[in-house]
Order: sequence, then structure tokens, then C-alpha cells
Amino acid sequence: MRKLIIYTLSLLIAFQSAIAADFTVNGKMKGLTNGSTATIKNVFNGQVLASGNITDGAFVLKGTVNEGMLLQLSFSAAPQLNIEMFIGNEAVIIEGDLAAPDQIKLTGSVLHQTYEKFRIQFAPLKDKLNAIVPLIQAETAQTPKRDSLINLFNSYKQVLLNETVGFVNANPASVVSSFALFAVGPLFSGPQELESKFNALQPAAQKGYFSEMIVKSVNDAKIGQIGSMATDFTQNDQNGKPVKLSSFKGKYVLIDFWASWCRPCRQENPNVVAAFNTYKSKNFTVLGVSLDQDKNSWIQAIAADKLTWTHVSDLKYWSNEVAQLYRIQSIPANLLIDPTGKIIGKDLRGEDLLQKLASILK
Repeated sequence: MRKLIIYTLSLLIAFQSAIAADFTVNGKMKGLTNGSTATIKNVFNGQVLASGNITDGAFVLKGTVNEGMLLQLSFSAAPQLNIEMFIGNEAVIIEGDLAAPDQIKLTGSVLHQTYEKFRIQFAPLKDKLNAIVPLIQAETAQTPKRDSLINLFNSYKQVLLNETVGFVNANPASVVSSFALFAVGPLFSGPQELESKFNALQPAAQKGYFSEMIVKSVNDAKIGQIGSMATDFTQNDQNGKPVKLSSFKGKYVLIDFWASWCRPCRQENPNVVAAFNTYKSKNFTVLGVSLDQDKNSWIQAIAADKLTWTHVSDLKYWSNEVAQLYRIQSIPANLLIDPTGKIIGKDLRGEDLLQKLASILK
């Protein structure tokens, strides 16, 4: 029995070793001095994944990545040189000469080959865009030259997007495609366009760091937008009792951002009161979110303006966490949410608010 247990443990250890795959970079580079070092870092967080000494221009570096990742190989003997590698946990070979960096070659990685195809398309267009931006910024007024530069920028941008989408469509199962979309994401017309391109990828490409960053950027961009689901929050009312937005689910809710010190807010309050009194019996309510700092001023304004609905605040002024969550840049501001939690209106004031409510609360 003891022998069986030992044998089983040996199999488990061997199995664990087999699945704990590492990457191995075998390098041979002319121009490196003995005793100098080679280092591999994660491009996006700067984490050192492997480091080792150079002997006769050769080195072996081993490390682990969670998925295919863009890494950077550097040398202490040539600090000006940084070599990009897009690899997973695989064995690769890199060879070349420091005197001819454009001829350095990496073999053994299909991921890197795919990345190189994208980089060759992407880099020249990116450089053109980056070169135009300071020229546009230097033209302080609307001039024919500035308009011409903007048109040129937009032209290059569209070519870059077209090239990227073509690359992604040709490589729908590669994690390099999620990287490509991540790289050009800010250039798309909006989060919906980026999301549609990402959703067209195959499941194998929708995993890992770049996919997570795309999903996060899309979700962040949708916060507070009409058609998106309202993000839940909890904040205390005047009595210190926590109030959750989701507790109003099943009702139409106007999230009203205001403050006692905000004169336009106070001028708008009678319109919100009129809307509340007209439709409060028809499954509608208001949730006031105050950007006040002084609790007494907040409470006095609620009473003076007859704001007889639920109010919350963390008394953090413009740092109010709910205002930060919904990217509120000015007040008064509001969001109208339907019973499912979807945002169906934004910044509705005066007659516009009454007309919107009349159209949905008949």
C-alpha cells in the first residue's frame, strides 16, 4: 500500500510539472559582452519575468506567462535596444547582431509570427498619426492648414482601422487579434464599434489580459449612456441609512445630481418637484444625489425646495463617489432609468422631462 501511495504521488508530481509550462528563450547575439545581462519584462506592467548572464554572446532565459503576452527583451550592454516578443509558454530562439537590430530574428512561435504581420502593417500608420498630432496642436486657430491636417489624420486613422479589422478578420482565433483591437480601441467611433469587433472573435481569442482590458474599457465607456444598464451603487441618506439604487428596481427612477450651493440646480428643482408630484403615483420616483460638503446646508435645501423624495450623499463635493462613477462633470445632471434598470434618458430638464415622462407613464 505504501508503495502504491508513493507511486501515485510521483505521478501527480510529474503531472503537475508537465502542466506548469514555462517559456524558454535561447539566444545568440553578436556584440554582447561576457558578464552582461539579458532581461525579459512584461511590456504592460514592467514585471521582470526572466534574467540571466551572457556567455560568449549566448543566453538562456526561462519564465512563465499566463497567456500569450507582449514581452520586451533588453540587454545591459545595449540599453538603447529593446526587442519585442509576443510569445506564450513555448521554446523560442532569437539570433542576430546588435549592429544590425532590424535583422534580429525570433523563431519557434506562431504567436510571434502573427504579431509581426500586424506590427508591419500597424507601425508605419501609427508613426504617421503620431507625427501629425503635434502639427495639428501647433495650429491654434481654425485655418485651412489645420483643417487639412485634421483631414489627413482622419484619413490615416481610417486606413489603420481598416488594416486592423482586416487583420482581425483573418486571425479570429489568435490572442494577437485581441491585442490588435486593444491597441487601436481609442480610435474607434465608440465603445459599440469596438465591442462588435471583439464579439466577432472566436472564444480562444476572447481570453486573457487584452480581452479583459477591452471588456473593461467598453463597460466603462457605457456607464451613464442611454441604452446601457445603470451601474448599482450604495450611499447614505441624511440619517446615515444606506440606500441602494437597485432597491428601486421595478420603478422608473430619475437619478438627480445636484447640490445646495448650485444655483442652476436650485432653479431647476421646481421642475423636478412638478414631475415628481405629477407622476409619483404612476410608478415613478426621484433619487437625489447631492454633491454637497456641508450636511446642514444639504438638509436645509431639501426642506426649503420641498424635495420630498429619497436623498443620498457622501458629502465629498465633486469627489462624490456616485458622481465619479457616472462621470458627472457638471450639475444639474440626471439619468432616467426604466424598471429593468436601463438608462432611457439623460439630462432631461424642464419641459423635456415632463414630456418624456408623459410619453412613458400614460
